[in-house]
Amino acid sequence: MKTNRRRFLTTMGWTASATLLGPSVFDFKLLAGSPLVRPNVAGLSATGTILSGYKKAITAMQGLLPSNVHSWSYQAAIHYTTVTPLKADWDMCQHGTQFFWAWHRMYLYWWERIVRKYSGNPNWVLPYWNWTAHPTLPAPFQLAASPSPLYTPNRDANINNGSGSLPAPDVSYTAPFAELDYFTAQSMLEGTPHGAVHGDVGGFTGWMAYIDQAAQDPIFYLHHANIDRLWDLWLADGGGRSDPTSNATWTGKTFKFFDENGKSVSMTPCDILNAATQLNYKYAGEPAQVVQSCGGIPPWIFTYYVLLNIAFPPNPIGPDPYIVSVDITNIERKLVTLLNNPLQEVFLELDGVQADLPPGCTWEVYVGLPAGVAPDPTSPFFVGKLALFGQGVKAGNRHFMPVKLRFHATKALATVVNSGGTSAPLSFFARGIVVNGQQQTGNPQADVTVASAVFRVQTRTRQ
Repeated sequence: MKTNRRRFLTTMGWTASATLLGPSVFDFKLLAGSPLVRPNVAGLSATGTILSGYKKAITAMQGLLPSNVHSWSYQAAIHYTTVTPLKADWDMCQHGTQFFWAWHRMYLYWWERIVRKYSGNPNWVLPYWNWTAHPTLPAPFQLAASPSPLYTPNRDANINNGSGSLPAPDVSYTAPFAELDYFTAQSMLEGTPHGAVHGDVGGFTGWMAYIDQAAQDPIFYLHHANIDRLWDLWLADGGGRSDPTSNATWTGKTFKFFDENGKSVSMTPCDILNAATQLNYKYAGEPAQVVQSCGGIPPWIFTYYVLLNIAFPPNPIGPDPYIVSVDITNIERKLVTLLNNPLQEVFLELDGVQADLPPGCTWEVYVGLPAGVAPDPTSPFFVGKLALFGQGVKAGNRHFMPVKLRFHATKALATVVNSGGTSAPLSFFARGIVVNGQQQTGNPQADVTVASAVFRVQTRTRQ
């Protein structure tokens, strides 16, 4: 059996101090070179080894002193907290930055090693929640007859009792996956489905809706495992999709965490490009991971320019329908030219988006929806969901900044131009979750404002 030397040395170092740090999970199988496989939670039994181990670890970690770096509260605070006094290694989550995918992969990796230790299972791995295929909260996390550490009342009540589910547009990753630029795809995915799922599960007051509380919910980690899985799937789509391996700002950034021994450790994005070979895990059912290394030159160069500045009203978005008039007469000729160029795309960008509190709903966003036509997420005018989490929401956010949201508008604008139209209004419709199979109308609990908006053109050229 081929031995993974790095895992062997790490495991041996851990077992030497296991009597001081908790139960040993040393097992000879940890020396094998085959990556551990993170499973789909939909295929797991509530009494199986993975979820039983997770429950055991949560209970143990919640029983530790808050000052212990392995405690549930300390690990959640690494993501974000408003607890004071603030420790140097808290509030590290990356939202609205270049490092959203990379930082969360690192965070899950070290957190998983800690949970594996306290689970007592040397083969414990973090499951993922594929909410696109299974939009209802996994049953073991719902309200049950007997208490479970997987359950918390700090979620939307309908999500918790199983009557509520996530709307299809909130769990779709079609739009970000259509993008070849890493930063564009990452940014779009951070909004929807990432932010939309946070808001849908948390509702108005639940933990998942607040950046300083989200990581206290056990489902947070399964949600982010799926976000991490999507990074692998995006790369596997090919077509020139690549991590920004030649971007020195991205490759050179260092983040700190704690290992299962309580030792401070650090990582850069270069250390986590290939999860299977560098971190020794992969996801069940995923295709072969794309192997990359820092210093590689991505095939595409992406450049941008503003096509049209849009006068966005200063008043909050709402009530339905909230419509912003956009006259495209002066850019119609440019649109015809660029819409016929497969190397160019047009995005709607909403900048300076913010709210004081999580709004408790999302908004369907349309470009060019004709007056009197009912909104339909399957129509060519639909460009995505406006969803806020983390950056853009002031509540619980010590480092608050307004957020920029980007929506792919090429298809919608092409539909308008091809029909001879000269108006491409922006339309917003508030939406809640699905309850008992019925889409709920959104009931915003906070005002959402937008500072400015533009149509921006992206052009890609070969390196």
